Amino acid sequence: MTLVAGSAPSSNLDGVVATQSTICLLSAEDNRLAYRGYDVAELAEKATYEETAFLLLAGRLPTRVELRAFVGELRGSQKVPRAALKLLAGAPKAADPVAVLRTAVSALGLEPEPTKPAESNGLNIAPAALALVAQLPTLVAALHRVRHGERPLTPRRSLGVAANFLYMLHGSVPTAEATRSFDAALTLRADNELNPSTFAARIAAATRADVHGCITAALAALAGPLHGGHSLAVYRLLEDIGTPDRVSSVVEARLAQSKSFPGFGHPVYRGEDPRTAPMRRAAEAAANATGRRERFALACAVEERVRIMTQRYANVDFYLAPLYWALEIPPELFTPVFAVARISGWVAHVLEQYGQEGLIRPRAAYLGPTQMEYRPLRRRG
Repeated sequence: MTLVAGSAPSSNLDGVVATQSTICLLSAEDNRLAYRGYDVAELAEKATYEETAFLLLAGRLPTRVELRAFVGELRGSQKVPRAALKLLAGAPKAADPVAVLRTAVSALGLEPEPTKPAESNGLNIAPAALALVAQLPTLVAALHRVRHGERPLTPRRSLGVAANFLYMLHGSVPTAEATRSFDAALTLRADNELNPSTFAARIAAATRADVHGCITAALAALAGPLHGGHSLAVYRLLEDIGTPDRVSSVVEARLAQSKSFPGFGHPVYRGEDPRTAPMRRAAEAAANATGRRERFALACAVEERVRIMTQRYANVDFYLAPLYWALEIPPELFTPVFAVARISGWVAHVLEQYGQEGLIRPRAAYLGPTQMEYRPLRRRG
């Protein structure tokens, strides 16, 4: 693409190849999403989040022995330093939770580096990177509890990532059904190629910034409502509608006012987001497991009506809202929980970028004036 001074800029860089990767296949042609070649819907149905994280980080599905060792590494690294908990407690209560989380992750980078070599975990992955994957769920749960005047809970080594997060959030061990639904949701959101937060992490990694700095950059990009705020916008839409009998009137009113529908459409997928159907199933399972079915039923009614009226498809974020509502995850945590799912993908991309030469250094098409004459200050009025 060539632009000259004065021409109109493109609104985005959709379709521009910025780097090479073996992590995530995102195909607009057949609406497919795969991690290392494995279909994401199949992983959500059959694998655990820990298996998916291993796949993203190591490049292959684990054997039984490898998975046991990997889970042991994660569970042994879940606790966060006392200094990080103090930082969470000292943050202003009105602060954006993602900003607080970003600051806490950056602060973790000040801790002494683990002394054991990368080879010691059998994956050749730096212990600091693995620790960050393990610690982010603990940080998010602790962030919520301290903001509400509650004591953070210590993660249980007997629980997996999904169950542990829900336990640390609510103080009670979730049912197997609720855990499985949340586990599937984490897997479905573990990676999505070069979305803005992942691209930010890779740009930082290309400079050889440390892993905590790279994830801090990712969290800064995630905080923007155009990236990390979609499921929260869906939640507010469902709150506004309230009951199924109001679906038609609210949808028609929004269309009359040319308002968009959060959770519909996708910048890459042209048909239905390949994660929508498995996320819908996970949301239904969560609703059935907890008995909190109202928002799921409402979401189904909204999806059907918007699909008929606009011919647009619901994306993965749409059914996250009723899933989180069923599991009693508060709306202010929707974006931080995005990070809980995406941390394994972010770290995988950072480690992959470390192995590539050169900076990610795009160019800008200059559109401003040219050949300006400098005038001394006294002649400028």
